Amino acid sequence: MKRAAVLILTVLMIFSFASCSSEKKTALVISGTEIDSEIFTYYLDKVLQRPLDYGLSENPKKSELKESAISECKRYLLSNTNFLNKGLSLSSSEKTEISQTVNDYWLRFENHYKNIGVSKQTLTKIFTSQAYRDALFSAEFDKGTDDAEAEAILQNYFYENYISFRTVCAYYTTASGSAMTQLEKNQLLDSIRTLAANAGTDIEKFAENALNAGYTLSSSVLLKKGAEGYPDGFYEKVSAQNDNTVQVLTYDECVFIVWKENLKDKGESVYVNYRSACINDLYYDESQAKANEYIETLSVKEEKVIDKIINKLR
Repeated sequence: MKRAAVLILTVLMIFSFASCSSEKKTALVISGTEIDSEIFTYYLDKVLQRPLDYGLSENPKKSELKESAISECKRYLLSNTNFLNKGLSLSSSEKTEISQTVNDYWLRFENHYKNIGVSKQTLTKIFTSQAYRDALFSAEFDKGTDDAEAEAILQNYFYENYISFRTVCAYYTTASGSAMTQLEKNQLLDSIRTLAANAGTDIEKFAENALNAGYTLSSSVLLKKGAEGYPDGFYEKVSAQNDNTVQVLTYDECVFIVWKENLKDKGESVYVNYRSACINDLYYDESQAKANEYIETLSVKEEKVIDKIINKLR
């Protein structure tokens, strides 16, 4: 009986120790609210992966990493608190999207997160908090389509900052991949300019003519001002172009024929698809400024485990 009692006691002690050792330690206490070590670790890892996104150098100091991660923890707390205080709720589809996102991340990055000490449960907390932040942003800045003045601002922004076009693009390389001679470049440019000069006003006929000449007219492209992927000055030149016309744009590596489309003729559904992006463009900085102003007022007490986390990940 004594041996059995000792065995049971030993087992209980093992489970008790395992339970205690697996508990998440408190990394921060922000204005009286505890932030566990996994939450801090997640945000520190993000800062380490892309320090430039947080206004840091490529090789930031330990103190800078810590402050950026703490700042993200403050935003995490702010989103959770404000979402609760404003009585908001997530829809079933939003919750499903969170679950799917977490499962996708865990499928791809499980080993990484296990190595740094972040659980799937913590990922769910992180992405739920992000959904809270998005919902708060929408609640404050999306006035709804019934607000005519607010909607006009959004639509004006969209049509002033997006262009729609189709292109024929030819690179100054031969079929074998070698650089063209100047003579070959001149011949290519003559071919492109002749095709553009005979473009006419029928886009389908132009596409057919391009194909017969050995070129392919692209599908419609919607390009935002400042977006990457095209040569410098491309957006500005196409933006200044009249609708339903063509122009030839030459660059060091290639030449374009650009058919400028009338964005409004493509229907309101195009705007609707980009409406949320327009709201974000117009009001994100204001939202961030408000958040930054508030989080500066939050008090922070750091626990010793923070230095261990930084030393482990850095």
